[in-house]
Order: sequence, then C-alpha cells, then structure tokens
Amino acid sequence: MPPATKQTPEEQIAELKEQLSLSDQGVSKLAQRCLALEQQLAQLEKHESYDNMSLFRLTLYYDCGLGFSEQDTIPAPVSAYSAANHTVSAVFELPREAKAIRLDPGELPCYVVGMTISDERIHAAPVTALSLDEEKTLFLNVDPQFYAECPERLPAGTKFSVSYTYYPLQLGADDTVFFAMRRGIEQVQDRAAAAAAAADEQRALAENFGEQLAGQERRAAHLEEQLAAAIAEKEHFRVSYEAVLSSACWKLTAPLRAFLGRKK
Repeated sequence: MPPATKQTPEEQIAELKEQLSLSDQGVSKLAQRCLALEQQLAQLEKHESYDNMSLFRLTLYYDCGLGFSEQDTIPAPVSAYSAANHTVSAVFELPREAKAIRLDPGELPCYVVGMTISDERIHAAPVTALSLDEEKTLFLNVDPQFYAECPERLPAGTKFSVSYTYYPLQLGADDTVFFAMRRGIEQVQDRAAAAAAAADEQRALAENFGEQLAGQERRAAHLEEQLAAAIAEKEHFRVSYEAVLSSACWKLTAPLRAFLGRKK
C-alpha cells in the first residue's frame, strides 16, 4: 500500500474552499426550497381563509318592491369579520330605493350578540331564532337572517353601519355533539312552546268560564230585580186590598152583597 501523500497547506485550503462552496450551494438551495414551501403554505392558508370567510360573511339583501333576490345584495368585505375578537362591522350604501332589508350573518348556525344598526329607522328582528336574552340571539339552522321592514322607504344612497358580535357554530368533526346540542335545544323549545300553548288554553278556558260566570251573575241580578219588582207589586196589591176592605163604601155595601149571595 503506497504511503498517503501529505497535502500541502495550499492544497488543504483549496479543498476547504471547495467544500465550503458546495455547502453554501446546499444551504442556498435549502433556503429557496423553504421559501417556496412557505409561499405555497401562505397561498393555501389564504385560499382556505377565503373559503371559510365566505361562510361567515355578512350580506345585505334589499327589497325594491319585488321581494329579495340574489341580484339585489351587497356582501360585506371579508375584513369586516375579525376572527380574533369575533366582531363584525361593516358600512352599506343602498344603490336603489328599498322598502325592506335583510341581513344574513353568514351561512352557518350562529350566536349573535348586540346587533346594532346606525340608522334609527331600521329595526332588525331575527327570523326563526331563539332569543336567549336581550340582544342575544341563537340561530340553530343554516342561513340565519335578520329582517327589517322600513315604515318609510329608504331612498337610494342611504348609508348605515352594522355591527355585532358573532360566534359561528361550525360543523366539523364534532357534528354529532353539535346536532345533539341543537336537538336538545329544539326539544326544550318544543316543551316551552307546548307549555305556553297549554297555558294559553287554560287562560282561554278561564276567560270563558269567567264570561259564563259573569253572564250567570248578570242573569241572577236580573232575576233578583224581577223578584223585587214582584214583591213590590204584591205588597202594592195587598195594601190596595186592605184599603178597599176598610173603606166606608165596602162596609155600606156589605148587606147588599150578603143579600145577593143568599139569592144565588
């Protein structure tokens, strides 16, 4: 085996420079690859965020007289919803005169708190929702809606802001739990509605019995008045009869009545 050739310092320096150059090229390629992956990830996140935001996006529908339609809508910008603090804030301007408006806070079941509209002429009420408390609304079904019919038509160019706190009830891996919760709330609602209906029925029966009782009391009062009138009339006839019997005429004609009685 031939002895190893000892490298000179110059050769060692040259070899180290070559290894360093190759290392720099590898690091550069790795950095470029990482950057490319980060850009792809950012694009995917942006696309995913946009898709999710379309489910949470506030949309204004305005009725010009022919009802609501997809053509007469104004979607709020994606930036109107802040996922960090669950707030929604948007400004709308009507392009045409409207007799009514509808606000759709996304497409998913959701919990909305403090729905506020800057224009005092617009009072939005939730449609098919559970009002948990003042200014707190729970929508258990998809396509939640707030409806507002304006007493006066809103002219074109009307500008107003809408703000509220928004908690979407997202469907996902816990669908079973979500639907169980929704079903439980619906059952509570059904029981509450049934109890309210039963209470209304009992109230109606009580009112009916009350009316019947009032009618019987009026009839009894009328009969008492008739009885009092009959007693008074009887007393009047008794006094009149006694007056006739005690009169001088009745006494003077007594022999005549006795004679006529014997003749019969």
